[in-house]
Amino acid sequence: MWQQLLTGTALAVLGELLIVLAFLHMLSVRRSPGSMIAWTLAIFLLPWVAVPLYFLFGHRKLLRRYQKLRFTLEPAGRKVPLCDHPLERLLCANAVPPATGDNEVALTNDPQEAYRWLMASIRAAEEAIDICVYELKLDDATRPLLEAMARRAREGVRVRILMDSIGSAGLYLWPRRLDFLKRAGVELAWFMPFLHLPTRNFVNLRNHRKLYIFDRATLYTGGMNLTAEYLSPGGGPTYYDDILFRIGGSAVALHRQIFEADWAFATATAAPHPVEARSGGGQACIQTAPSGPDTPSDGVVEALLGAIYTAQKRIAIYTPYFVPNEEFMRAFAVAIHRGVAVRIVVPERSDHLISDLGRGSYLRELAAKGAEILLYTGGILHAKAMLFDQMAVIGSVNFDNRSLFYNFEVADFIYSAKEVAALERWGKQVAARCRPYRASDDYWRIHLENFMRMVAPLV
Repeated sequence: MWQQLLTGTALAVLGELLIVLAFLHMLSVRRSPGSMIAWTLAIFLLPWVAVPLYFLFGHRKLLRRYQKLRFTLEPAGRKVPLCDHPLERLLCANAVPPATGDNEVALTNDPQEAYRWLMASIRAAEEAIDICVYELKLDDATRPLLEAMARRAREGVRVRILMDSIGSAGLYLWPRRLDFLKRAGVELAWFMPFLHLPTRNFVNLRNHRKLYIFDRATLYTGGMNLTAEYLSPGGGPTYYDDILFRIGGSAVALHRQIFEADWAFATATAAPHPVEARSGGGQACIQTAPSGPDTPSDGVVEALLGAIYTAQKRIAIYTPYFVPNEEFMRAFAVAIHRGVAVRIVVPERSDHLISDLGRGSYLRELAAKGAEILLYTGGILHAKAMLFDQMAVIGSVNFDNRSLFYNFEVADFIYSAKEVAALERWGKQVAARCRPYRASDDYWRIHLENFMRMVAPLV
C-alpha cells in the first residue's frame, strides 16, 4: 500500500511540475493571449494529454542549439527600396531585402501545362536542379519527372531534392523506392526527420515551401507539390486545383538562398556564400520574404496586417485553409468598416475537416460584417494568392495559424501592375466556379464551430 501511495504521490508531483514548466515556457516565449488561453483550457481539461503535447507541439521558434544559420537574405541588387511601397519598407525593416525589378512572371492553373513546364526545365538544365517540396509521392505523374532528373544527374547535372519528412512520410518510411535516384547521383535530404526525435527535430515545425530552381535562372513556386494530385501529364482531372508561378530574374537568387539555407540545415553542412543574381529581361517588381521558426521576427505577418489596414479599395484572399487569429479578424473588420471590399475564397470542402470546422465561426462573423465569402465548387482549391489594391502576395502561405506562425514558408510580394492584373484574371475564373457562402443555422454545428475557434491556436 505504501508503495502505491508513494507512486501516486510521485506521479501527482511530476504532473504538477510539468504543468508549471509548461506555463513558465508560455510566459518566457510570450505566446499570444489566444494561444495561451487555448493551451490553458486544454491543460485544465486533459492535463496528462495536453502537457506532453505542449512540449511536443507548442514550440514556434527553434531553440538556439538547433537553430540553423540566422536567416538573413543578402540583397540581389540594390540595397534601398525599389518600389517605394509602404509594405516594401515594412519588410525591409524586418531584414527582408528590397524588391527586384527585372523579373519575368508567368502563371498557370492547368495541371498538364504545369507538368510540361517542369519536364521542359528538367531536360534543359545544364548545371543544377534544386527542389524543396513539402509532399512528394512516387506515382504516374512524378515517376517520369524523377526518372528525367536521374538521367540529368548521370549526365553531370547536380540534382538535389529536399523533402519534408511529414509531408512526404510515405517515402520517408519506405526510402528504398528512391534508390534509383541515389544510384544515379541525385542527392536526397529530409527536413526534420521525425524518427530522430528528440535530438534534431520539432515535429510541429514543417517545411512547407515549394521551390523548383533550375540553373539559378528559372524558379517555379506556389502551392503545387510533386504528386499526381497536382500534376496531370495526360490532361486528366486532379484532386487539387492549384496554381504554379514561373519566375525568372534576380528574385531567383533570393529563393536559391532560401533553398541553400534549408539544405544546409537538413544535411548539417555549411551554406555557401550567396551567388550573384542573374538579371532577367522582365519588369516585374518582386520582394521575396521567407517566414518560419528560423526568422527573428514575423515580417510576413506584419506585412499582411499592414496590407489589410492600408487597403483602400479591395482585399481578396484565396486560400484552402482560413483560420486567422483575432488580430487579423480585427484588421478585416476595420477594413470592412472603412468601405473596403473584402472577398474570401475558400474551397467548399477542403481536405481537412478540422480546418473546415475551425473556419466556420470566422466566415460567419466576416459575412455578418459585410465581407463577400465564396465557396469554390470546382474541386479542392489549394491555391494561395492575396490581392490588396494594386499589390499581390503569392507563394506557399495559407491563411491559417500553422502556416503563418509555425511552418517554414516563402511569400513573394508583387508590386507591378501587369502581374497583379494576371492574378485578377485568374481570380475571376475562380469566382465563376464558386457559390455564395451561407452561414449554417444548425444549432450543434454553430456551437461546434465556436468551440473550434477556442482551440484554433492548437491546430
